[in-house]
Amino acid sequence: MNTGKRIGEAATLTGLSAHALRQWHRRYDIGPSFNSGGGQRRYSDQDIERIQRIDRLRQQGFSLATLAEWPMASLRQHTERDQRRLVIGWYGRHYSAFAAQVPQADFVPSATLEKSPPGVDLWVIECSTLTDDLLDELPDSQEALSILWYDYANRRQLTHLERLGYECHKGTPTTRWFLDRLGKLTPGSGGFSLEELSRLMTIQPSLNCECPNHLAGILHELTQFAQYSLECSISDDKDAELHQDIFRHIQTSQRSVLSALHAVVLAEELDVRTLTAS
Repeated sequence: MNTGKRIGEAATLTGLSAHALRQWHRRYDIGPSFNSGGGQRRYSDQDIERIQRIDRLRQQGFSLATLAEWPMASLRQHTERDQRRLVIGWYGRHYSAFAAQVPQADFVPSATLEKSPPGVDLWVIECSTLTDDLLDELPDSQEALSILWYDYANRRQLTHLERLGYECHKGTPTTRWFLDRLGKLTPGSGGFSLEELSRLMTIQPSLNCECPNHLAGILHELTQFAQYSLECSISDDKDAELHQDIFRHIQTSQRSVLSALHAVVLAEELDVRTLTAS
């Protein structure tokens, strides 16, 4: 049973002194999050990983004040440049669906429009009706490419958004549009929507096996469970940490199955977007 780690254990694992860990916690809120049940906070495995990554980036010249604001997705991206993954900030109700269907990128939910999440490459905003009050909240799009999806807006508002640097699209974002867009930003990062996986589950393959059907079925189920893990009701911090851990493990499995499915689709010379079930 994981009961969290005391500060002495955390110091040994991170290579920092107990004094430094206390200073980081006091000044920058970089500290233990695990509730031991007795009113004491202890360091979880994710706390240890976060501190290790922050320390690595601090040694590269980043300030602790800046790194303290970064979500884990951004910290992982910047410490794993040989396996660079895009970090996507998302404001809107379809966050969990996209995060589950696009395991090739790291998603960060955004609770406010006042600024994009720190360290993201792309910021996506869903807004049904654009109002002048909402426009006043939006900052210039400078650090990250910002894409706004809307249902209702007038030309004056859209012109203002374009001046701020936003790319605007009418309607609701689709997984296929998003995957194609990611492919332009990071070539080779293609994937499949749930609808495309459903088609692959029922096609008649030319190879003498049903690998495309089985792999698509496995990925389809993993994707649905990934979304469920994000939307599952959370009762406390310990519950939230567990579900985030589950989601990360599922995404690792998704990426492995996705690679295998890509290989089969290439061998079959399939264009998933034009497939019809037999």
